[in-house]
Amino acid sequence: MNIHFLENKNDRSLTARITGDCDLYNAQHLFHDITEKMNEAYQAVCVDLSGVPYLDSSGIWAVIRIIQHAKTNSIALTFRGITGAVRKVMRLSNILSIIREEA
Repeated sequence: MNIHFLENKNDRSLTARITGDCDLYNAQHLFHDITEKMNEAYQAVCVDLSGVPYLDSSGIWAVIRIIQHAKTNSIALTFRGITGAVRKVMRLSNILSIIREEA
């Protein structure tokens, strides 16, 4: 799994483009890297999952922790690119009902 960060200094926003599987082997890495960047005073963060073909329960844990971190720190958090198996797992985990999705 890789994370590519795109920063917009003008509006203090950040996009995290994730590629590869998000599973037991790298969910902690996902959580740590995204929340560490969030702590750099961004007002809005978008997590782009369009490059993620697989998400397991550890990936769901990371997503939930990222949501909690954003809420605790008053950061507007959105997600985009949730498709296929990742959408199915997030729907079954009832995560889609608590996130904000970009088109």
